[in-house]
Amino acid sequence: MLWAAGFLTGGYLDQERKIGNAFGMLSGLRPDRRVLVFIFFLAISAIFWFLSALGMEYTSSLRYPVRYRNFPDRMVLVNDLPSNLELTVNAHGYTLLKHYFSRRVLPIVFNVSSFSLNSIDDTDTERYFILTSMATKMVAAQLGAGIDVLDIRPDTLFFSFTEMTSRNLPVKPVLNINFESQFMIKGSISVDPDTVTASGPAARIDTMRFVPTTPVNIKGLNKSLQKSVSLPEYDMISFSDRTVELSIPVEQFTEASIKIPVEVVNLPDTLTIKTFPSVITVFYLVALQDYEGINEKQFKAIVDYEGLSPGRGYFEVNLLKQPDFIKQVRFNPKRVDFIVETDFRSNQMPENR
Repeated sequence: MLWAAGFLTGGYLDQERKIGNAFGMLSGLRPDRRVLVFIFFLAISAIFWFLSALGMEYTSSLRYPVRYRNFPDRMVLVNDLPSNLELTVNAHGYTLLKHYFSRRVLPIVFNVSSFSLNSIDDTDTERYFILTSMATKMVAAQLGAGIDVLDIRPDTLFFSFTEMTSRNLPVKPVLNINFESQFMIKGSISVDPDTVTASGPAARIDTMRFVPTTPVNIKGLNKSLQKSVSLPEYDMISFSDRTVELSIPVEQFTEASIKIPVEVVNLPDTLTIKTFPSVITVFYLVALQDYEGINEKQFKAIVDYEGLSPGRGYFEVNLLKQPDFIKQVRFNPKRVDFIVETDFRSNQMPENR
């Protein structure tokens, strides 16, 4: 403590003379008692001296944390500001001592909007500065009575602002899900709300295409899930909602199969084609509750006569239609042979393919 060194030298010689006189008065006592009495008077003298010193005023340096509040409307701060202020103060010794031994120091709140911002010309951002000498009264008022603020370091605070903008963005869930055997998603995953408003510096908001959720990691999922999921925190960016409700519909699936006929499309009127085989088997996974509702009319398998290459003796099968609620669809065979039957009642000969 700087102020403590000041009064140590000032009163030491005077106190030494008083203690020497007291020691002379005790010269007739036994040596051990003289030492004890000397120490007693020395302690009493030091206490009075210390209390007297605390009543004097001293100039010292204090380090205080600072929080900045109330920036200009629709503007975002894009530079770093000092997290502490170095204060040169004048106060009584007991006030300074109280500060040094305080366990909790409240930060100084720097109300930016209460000061006139001085502009600095800059082509990229709007830059301003405030002289901290203009804030001595504001700072002293927060420190409490008995402390006069003489100086503040740094002497200048610089502020760089950019315009704030807002934009509606879709929310995209980030999922890492492992399902229990035979359980799968039935339908689609949804979030509520599915769109949030992002606000922040225009240069950053304009590059965003969506807002991801925080990662959701689930193992052995075997039932539908509804979960509150938070949105990530970005520096200088805020969202209209901090959390969204995630909904994952889950059902138990079973494997099933169905036989459906193969249709020939784009066939000339003069031709009749028979495929071998004439049906294919479709394999799929279906939710147990939808199992009984599957029928062959919900499927359509075709071969295209116009897609037949010359000299090729088979058709490629295409599964043209299937229910949208079944999963992992596959079919067999993927190729079918065929024979062509000519309609002799027609006056036109079939094109040689």
